[in-house]
Amino acid sequence: MGVAIPNASTMNWFQFLGTTSELDSNLASTDYRKFTVSKNGEFNFRIANINTNVKIVDQNNKVVAEVKAKNEAAEVSAKLGPGTYTAVISQAVRGVNNREYTLDITERQNIMMVGSGAQMKGIARPVLGKDPGVQKHTLTVAQGGEFVANMSLPLTRWALMSKEGKVVASGDTMKPEQSSKDMLKKSSFKIEPGQYELVIIPPKDVPSESPYQLNFVQKVAKSPDEAVERPFDKIMREREARLKQWAAEDANKSSGKAKATPYKMSLLA
Repeated sequence: MGVAIPNASTMNWFQFLGTTSELDSNLASTDYRKFTVSKNGEFNFRIANINTNVKIVDQNNKVVAEVKAKNEAAEVSAKLGPGTYTAVISQAVRGVNNREYTLDITERQNIMMVGSGAQMKGIARPVLGKDPGVQKHTLTVAQGGEFVANMSLPLTRWALMSKEGKVVASGDTMKPEQSSKDMLKKSSFKIEPGQYELVIIPPKDVPSESPYQLNFVQKVAKSPDEAVERPFDKIMREREARLKQWAAEDANKSSGKAKATPYKMSLLA
């Protein structure tokens, strides 16, 4: 029985664990692993081993993604259509043979943000081997504005990065007791239209696959009733209300007396 070929479109994450035991045309120690894609999507490819190169090749032998890990782990993303692909893992240093490697493949979601906000649904997984559990997705902001964010998974950090690598928004749920806090009372972020990278770092000790949501909600301006009121203004407002109430009560009393005892005029002799 042959080894089943994984379908990247039906798995939020999987790993290729192997050994570079073959030589390619350049005499580099190499291994080849196949996977399929059943629908259009975007995927992250992360090689955890230094001095290791990875090429993702389609069925026409065209390189659709390439990443080189030199002194640290490296990652690249690619948009892929339906078909069969081959991950070519090779050693950057000639003469280094039969070396183990770990290649992580994860789905990269493309979330759309409009004026009212955006919602992302993901799954945090237990950390296996050298996998750090970090997730990267794409957030496309069609309509900018001021937003607040709410992450449902405790002990999780997240950050929104611009194309220049600048953090434009970030947050965490390191204090689970504050997770029930009213969203509109949380800190807000001003996000301009454009495309961003959403980085999510779930806790490493997730016991099993755990669904979560990250919601961005438009910051709603406070109404006059919700505005912060100074003590002096409160005193004057209550005083004015009491004066109006007393005036209304006096008017009702005067009106009632006039109906009970009509005014009579008498002539003096």
